[in-house]
Amino acid sequence: MKSREITTNKARRLFNCIWRQKSKTPVCPMEPTMNGMIIAITGGNRGIGLETTKGLIARGAEVIILARSGKTVASFVQESKGRAHFVSLDLADISSVEKTIEDLKLILNGRKIDKLINNAGIALNEPHRLSPQGYELTFAVNVLGHHALFVQCDTASLLSPKVQIIAVTGDLYIQAEACTPDYTYKGNSGNAAYARSKLGVMWWAYECSRLFPNYQVNIVHPGAVLTGLGGGAGPIARSILKSITLTPKEGAQMSLICATQPEIESGAYYHNTVGQAVLSKDDIALDRKKSRDFWNMLDQIYKTIYA
Repeated sequence: MKSREITTNKARRLFNCIWRQKSKTPVCPMEPTMNGMIIAITGGNRGIGLETTKGLIARGAEVIILARSGKTVASFVQESKGRAHFVSLDLADISSVEKTIEDLKLILNGRKIDKLINNAGIALNEPHRLSPQGYELTFAVNVLGHHALFVQCDTASLLSPKVQIIAVTGDLYIQAEACTPDYTYKGNSGNAAYARSKLGVMWWAYECSRLFPNYQVNIVHPGAVLTGLGGGAGPIARSILKSITLTPKEGAQMSLICATQPEIESGAYYHNTVGQAVLSKDDIALDRKKSRDFWNMLDQIYKTIYA
């Protein structure tokens, strides 16, 4: 896959994400097949996650959908003939992850997860909200919940010895300088909180790659996708957005490529319009001290709840 260094200039970076992205976004090949593989994906019940789930099953995989609600995929799971499963997971409430792990054990029945795709995410267009544990909700769902899921899956030995972890982020992270659980904002726009959480995903994934060298860790920018993630846009704005953004199926392609194609480099960031993205040395995502401190902060929060 092609690779290219991408700039840290914020305006240019965001422009390049949108400009002609429909023609630049690749389509994942149907080969090789994934027969015998078990993939767990958060947020696999709608949007990009559902399209990723469908693509994985079409290639022969068995997929476990981890999401808060299974209503939208109930018939899909039932008709999959055992190829799709649903397990309840509320990423906002990390105290609930323990129950999710027990449900996963029942489905796996001694088998291991070959790929874990941290796909779920929220972007709020409403007043500032807190998780049940009192953390800014976007941080809790997009980063902290996934950290708790990974730690418990790893501790319970549910992951394959060479599991692949795919963390879905967004190039909007370049707008942020920090990711903290106590961030607050006024009004109804949580865009800054979303950008901060995506920087947190970058730091988390890079640190995970360093701490778990036997695991393959990849980061994915799916493209700018029009989904129900944030909502709130009026009909005119939505029409404009639809003309320049990707469909969920198009947005699922880079996750599918990373999950299925050979020669995907561990620890690398894959971008829908760039391919393997080479970040500039001054890119905030590559700050090793900040990523290490961020991981340690997540661990401390996790240990406080699961003490």
